[in-house]
Amino acid sequence: MIAVISDLHFEEEASDVIRADGKEIIFRRNQDAKAYRSFIAHMADEAQRREAKQFELLIAGDLFDFSRTTLWFQDELRPYVPLEEVSPELEGKLLRMLDAIAAEPAVAQTLELFRNLSRGKYQAYDRKSRTWSEQDFPCSTKITCLSGNHDRLTNATPQIRARIWELIGGKGDKKFPHYSLFEDPDVLVRHGHEYDNNNFALDLPQNKAIPLEVDEAGYSQPNFGDFITIDIAVRLPFLFRRKYGDEQIVKDSVLSALYLRLLQFDDVRPQSALLDYMLDSSSGNFSAEEAWEKLVPVIQELLAEIHDNKFFRYWLERRAKPWAPAELEVARGLLSLGGFRNRPAREAARKIAHFMMGGEPDQPELSAMREELIQKNKVRLVLAGHTHSPEVCMIKSDESGDRFYINTGTWRDVIPSTPDRRTFGRLRALTYVTLYSKSEEDNSCNSFDYWTGFTKEW
Repeated sequence: MIAVISDLHFEEEASDVIRADGKEIIFRRNQDAKAYRSFIAHMADEAQRREAKQFELLIAGDLFDFSRTTLWFQDELRPYVPLEEVSPELEGKLLRMLDAIAAEPAVAQTLELFRNLSRGKYQAYDRKSRTWSEQDFPCSTKITCLSGNHDRLTNATPQIRARIWELIGGKGDKKFPHYSLFEDPDVLVRHGHEYDNNNFALDLPQNKAIPLEVDEAGYSQPNFGDFITIDIAVRLPFLFRRKYGDEQIVKDSVLSALYLRLLQFDDVRPQSALLDYMLDSSSGNFSAEEAWEKLVPVIQELLAEIHDNKFFRYWLERRAKPWAPAELEVARGLLSLGGFRNRPAREAARKIAHFMMGGEPDQPELSAMREELIQKNKVRLVLAGHTHSPEVCMIKSDESGDRFYINTGTWRDVIPSTPDRRTFGRLRALTYVTLYSKSEEDNSCNSFDYWTGFTKEW
């Protein structure tokens, strides 16, 4: 029995907290450990019911998020190098970040659950006493982790790998694989950033099958998404605090609301709609004009700081085509026009921001169709996360049966947009897939269960 989850995005939150004048602004991005506790308990019940011999929890990438932390701005050291070129100084910084992530209360509690699972233990719920108690898992257990794009750096050095294995209950410093391939059931699992040209360093040709073993350079080299997350999305709240100061932010309701939104960027879908989200006035906290007036000085500072960055320029031209540098200059020109309530400048800025931050989201199911193992009928399922958009999509059907692409979603909040990207909401999300061997079904077939849920409180 195999359970696949992805995109947990354990993050460091402490450096984002604002405390001033007896007030506090904080945004919790990490999922409460209670969700993982209930999930593992449910898996134990299912393993017992199916008389499974082994239970494997497969975390399909983006477990520890090395990108989403303002700790990067303590100095000029950045991770825009291939894994084999990670310096001792960068390694030290990554290890400190890892410890900071693991120290977050929700993360620490979840990691303890994972370590218990690794040694064959779990928390079971007693309905009579309404308490949780440690019990033996009904079969042997195993945890496997794939490397994704936000945790690309997990494979940088043996010391980093050893620390991560220790945190989840493993031993040694073996590398984290890029895929898992199973025979019973016949399933391929990837993280899914291989299908995303903004977050994978290689362009997989659109007219060719995707081999099982993708060139290692795609996983080792930094990509455009690394820069977009660290030096744009994470830099914005950092610059926002530097511009306005913590005391002014907590006193001003507009500044407080905008700062919280800057911290929520990772959950916006599509991520290219960042500026649209910042200008969304549907909550009634401020008008689009007020938000624009507060944001323009910060965006100006951001563009000035990244304007001449060689890594940014290289990827902007590669991802957004040769005219992208001209778009960058247009953006800077619009912001310097003056009159922050200028609607034409604001609307043009929306379009340029969308263009510069990746444009329209990819359709990963089209890439999954090109998996060589699908084309040769070697696997029935391709599982991948990365986009945080859960779905089940049929990608092939013939006399041999149906083939599916399954997106494993995320274990985070999701901020979806309306079709016009003018208003946004918030949902708590959770998705998992369980795979069963023939012996766990009825000795004649394999099967999978796909569960995705959203919670909304109001």
